[in-house]
This record gives sequence, C-alpha cells and structure tokens, in this order.
Amino acid sequence: MSDKKRFIKSTVTGMLCGMMTSVILTIITALILSKSGMMSDQILGYIAAGLLAAGAFVGGFVSAKHNRGAGLVAGTAAGSAMLAVTVLISAFKGDADFTVLFLIKTAALLLGGIAGGILAVREKKKINI
Repeated sequence: MSDKKRFIKSTVTGMLCGMMTSVILTIITALILSKSGMMSDQILGYIAAGLLAAGAFVGGFVSAKHNRGAGLVAGTAAGSAMLAVTVLISAFKGDADFTVLFLIKTAALLLGGIAGGILAVREKKKINI
C-alpha cells in the first residue's frame, strides 16, 4: 500500500475510533450526571471539551499506530478530522457559534490528537525472552 493511502486510511481509522470513544464517554458521563442531578449548564461545555480531548487522544494514538510512525503528523490529522466532523455536525444542527468554548474545544481536539500520536510512537516495545 502506498504511503498516501496508508496515511489517509490511518487518519480515517483514528478519527472513527476517536469519535466512537467520545460518544461512549459522553454516554457514560450523561448517565452519571443524570443520577446526580446537580450540574450547572455552564460546566457541561467544558466537560464536553474534555471528553472530546480524550477521544482525540485515542484517535491520535490509533492513527499513529496504524500509520506505523509519524506520530505528530498522524495525531494532528486525526484531531483535525475530528474537528472537521464536529464543526459539520454543529453547522447542520444550527449550533455553529464561534465562542471561547469553541476555541477551547478546537485546542482540546488538536492537542489531544497530537499527544496520542506522540505517545503511540514513543511506546516501548516488549522484549520477549
């Protein structure tokens, strides 16, 4: 497989894994918060940014592992793809407001993807004796 095809495939795979992780974490968090019932609306956006960052971390990690290297580039691509999907969903939903929270989510997605990509490349190999 050529390098471009592998890179695109790894980016899409990482983005899908990251989005699924974000959805699963959001469902778990919603269940926990619905049981407690004591959560202000102002903090929910920041919790969502944290959950997106965790998903981007997983997406960057998977993308760099699948790409077999170039962790910074693969993680950035996966985080950027997740950002594009998030912006498109917000635009279709009608919530496309560019606020400070949007900038925080953008930074969380990009930095989460970068961190996951770098960590995937730096992971130590196990030595079998």
